[in-house]
Amino acid sequence: MPRYHFPAYIKTGKNRYRERYGLDFEDFKVGQVFHHRPGVTISQHDNKEECIKTLNQAMMHFDECYTAQTEFGKPLIDTTLAVQQLMGLIWKTYNRRKKIVGWRKISMVAPAYGGDTLYSESKVLEVQAGSEYDDAGLVEIVIYGKNQDKKTICEMQCDMLIFKRNHLPFSANGY
Repeated sequence: MPRYHFPAYIKTGKNRYRERYGLDFEDFKVGQVFHHRPGVTISQHDNKEECIKTLNQAMMHFDECYTAQTEFGKPLIDTTLAVQQLMGLIWKTYNRRKKIVGWRKISMVAPAYGGDTLYSESKVLEVQAGSEYDDAGLVEIVIYGKNQDKKTICEMQCDMLIFKRNHLPFSANGY
């Protein structure tokens, strides 16, 4: 295996490097747990903007008078906003992802509110070297979205193809 002077960087040309994030397929093992940091605090303004952009008219996300009369007592964070943010928080670990093959589950298991800080944790459930792609392997993960009180608010399970070591397609030296 070649020796690299800067393992956190990809050589793109003479005296030119780009930062390298993410783990190679070979680095993943069943049972690994990753605590992705930092978290992200979602404001009610962020929530309202997401509802406007996605034409979500469910009063549960933005009408305080309405939600005060429900079991939740205040507006809930829009599910798509929570999922987007939680997925975004795992990007450094899974940045060598070729693609997400499919979703097995996306569940909101507890309410999230404006002002909550969300954190992602992921656990490797399965690793399969044999796939239809020679340059990538299949990694099945579960992602737990947690709030500032460490309460799980979301569970997502998906399959990703992760590039194998020395198969990153856009680097000059293949690494």
